[in-house]
Amino acid sequence: MSTSDHTCSTIKSRLRQFKFREVLSEDISSKTIWILGSICNKNDTSDVVPGENAAVLTLERLAFNEEKMTECGKHGLNNQTTSAFETIKLDSGEQNDVYSWATGFIDSSTLGPDVRVSLIFPATQKHIDKHRRQQRKLITETSDLYSSAVKPFIDAQPASRIQWVYNILTKKVEADRIVFEDPDPENGFIILPDLKWDVTNSASMYLVAIVHRKDVKSLRDLTDVHLPLLKNIRNKAKIAAQKYHVSQDKLRLYIHYQPSYYHLHVHITNVDLEGRGIAADRAHLLDTVISNIEDISADYYQRVTLAYALGSDTELWSHLQSQS
Repeated sequence: MSTSDHTCSTIKSRLRQFKFREVLSEDISSKTIWILGSICNKNDTSDVVPGENAAVLTLERLAFNEEKMTECGKHGLNNQTTSAFETIKLDSGEQNDVYSWATGFIDSSTLGPDVRVSLIFPATQKHIDKHRRQQRKLITETSDLYSSAVKPFIDAQPASRIQWVYNILTKKVEADRIVFEDPDPENGFIILPDLKWDVTNSASMYLVAIVHRKDVKSLRDLTDVHLPLLKNIRNKAKIAAQKYHVSQDKLRLYIHYQPSYYHLHVHITNVDLEGRGIAADRAHLLDTVISNIEDISADYYQRVTLAYALGSDTELWSHLQSQS
């Protein structure tokens, strides 16, 4: 059994045991919903316990596959005379002059998979809080606030939280998904598709470069010492993107602050991809980061004030509140 088949089999088995608890949140722009539940035997009536039986299920509607759509449009279904559009089942609809619209259903076998299923199990309270709908608060982080409160918080995070990152870097998992690697321990990195991308539509290409060195946790750690690493990622990203027929002038490279995990990584997306992590209060373009360090000050990110949004239920927000 291939790794992919084994993963699908595992997910199917867990979904059969999944017990719905609540909808944590939804994003209508990305057509994604996050659901909290537990994975246990059918007769088990115990409550959701973070770190034990809790599970976060993500369902995301996938974009249409242009290549598959073109194939079905030109040659019909399975090269038969039946058009892919004939199979669309419509229910309610309206018309106004030359415009008409309706809702309906497309057989998933017609144009390929239409939903992406992700599962976190066992899910910790941090996983649950991350995906729960919550109020957002804007933080203005001065260098003093970073030194006195944020850096101690980051340093206190257990290494076990990013063990999955180390598993990728050591190729214990996902080795077959790596599209580029520079093995240099100081300036090297691995590039692979982000889990949020279905790896089918180049217009929504989303890759991530994860650095090999373990001493850089966030944007705040970067100095002129890291310029060779940052420039190496910028220069080599185009090689990885070429695999998906995305040219260099279509690439957007950026670093999140605050990041979702504290091990330096750079997001590499098609510039046509909107709405995923590119907000001004989180994304810092790699070209700008390099320029700030190289042209303004080697310790720019140790001195600058950074503003970002936090969810009101996040650990960092609670920590900052306790320090004020």
